[in-house]
Amino acid sequence: MSRGRDVVAIASARVTGHFSRVGRHFGTSLPGMVAAGLSPGIAGRIARDLAHVSLVSGTNGKTTTSRLLTIILERTGRTVIANPSGANLAQSVTTSLVARATLTARVARRPAAGVFEVDEAALPRLAVELPVTQLVLTNLFRDQLDRFGETNLIVRRWAGMLELLDPSTSVVYCADDPRLAALVGAKSAGAVAFGISGSPRPDQAHLTSDASECPMCGSPLTLGWVTVGHLGSYHCSRCGFARPRPIVHVHLGAQGLADQHLSFHWADDPWPQVVRTRLIGPGNAYNAAAAVAAAAALGVDRRAAVAALADVTPPFGRWEPIEIAGRQVVLCLVKNPASMDEVARVSSAASIDTVLFAVNDAHADGRDVSWYWDVNPAALIADRRFAIAGTRASDLHLRLKYGSTHGPGAALEGFVGSFDRPYDALNRLIPETPRGGTLLVVATYTALLGLRATLVTMGLAEEMPT
Repeated sequence: MSRGRDVVAIASARVTGHFSRVGRHFGTSLPGMVAAGLSPGIAGRIARDLAHVSLVSGTNGKTTTSRLLTIILERTGRTVIANPSGANLAQSVTTSLVARATLTARVARRPAAGVFEVDEAALPRLAVELPVTQLVLTNLFRDQLDRFGETNLIVRRWAGMLELLDPSTSVVYCADDPRLAALVGAKSAGAVAFGISGSPRPDQAHLTSDASECPMCGSPLTLGWVTVGHLGSYHCSRCGFARPRPIVHVHLGAQGLADQHLSFHWADDPWPQVVRTRLIGPGNAYNAAAAVAAAAALGVDRRAAVAALADVTPPFGRWEPIEIAGRQVVLCLVKNPASMDEVARVSSAASIDTVLFAVNDAHADGRDVSWYWDVNPAALIADRRFAIAGTRASDLHLRLKYGSTHGPGAALEGFVGSFDRPYDALNRLIPETPRGGTLLVVATYTALLGLRATLVTMGLAEEMPT
């Protein structure tokens, strides 16, 4: 009976998807909503035909990590069903399964793998509904308080989810995040930890720390070194809780805005493997480590997994380069203190001529934009011409004044102007950027999405995957 309902649901969902042109997120979710409404549980039934299912979740890095894992699996001979657009709610994952199930079954010689990016709040539901082989957990940072609440709420929900997981499910997690280490280490026999080799930060007093207390006993954590936000080496002097030894860790080598060198070290192998990748910054080093660890846990040869990273290009808005009028325009998504902190640190030492901030407060961005008061973006604009755009441009302007000037009447040095539309600000900054130079766009989700859509319409950027 369910098979007949599934056939009707798949057909109806595909017709709905074909005619839906009402926006990326709603359009991506609508077919899945139709299919699930006509045949409840359809996503789980389709997914049972897959060779294995990996769900990738966390605050930062979901899109890049799932993309990297998909590429590694494809380049080592596997067919993959994924949600490459980044739409990551339950109905969007259902849409991906419905849209690709029949085609993949026809062309694949063996069952396909499923790799799905999943929203943090949606993960507990999907982890139970789908036949999950593997969870990949990137990190937990403070993000969109008006939607998620405090990070501890996600921790509690994930703890309940892990209690319900099949014991055979592998959990790949970031050892540098104390919350994840406490959450996963105590509950999963099949845990696989990844991390970054330590490199002390000189500005540790100004970290955007979301996890300063021991998750086991509540005492203050002692940090040895940190990388992004609160991620790094830690221990508790009271109860002995400490960073677990990662199965794979990555050492950051030479880097710029075009590429960086990553050295992969395995706990049971004395010979590291170095790869040059176009994914820059410590955040992407974590993403690469997560994808390689996950692929290895699925049986992929370690060295083949690392080698697959060599020619990967950045996904939408994650240090994505686009050439416009002889200038390099780099699109960079920021959405919380940790991401802004990382972009500011990487960019402060890079060769960047001009900067565009674009900040919106739509639902997908988070209505509460107070998060950027918890990190100082002044390093981004030091000695550079810059503009501000978006629905909350005036708020960000005030934040920059507090971080960059020494009095209420002082002018912001290098400030070109404030604009309603990010594209107008981009047009204003292009002439301010020398030919061959770099313009960095630092934007929240909908601001970046709208700007990029305009660039696609003008033939300056490629269409995003669906």
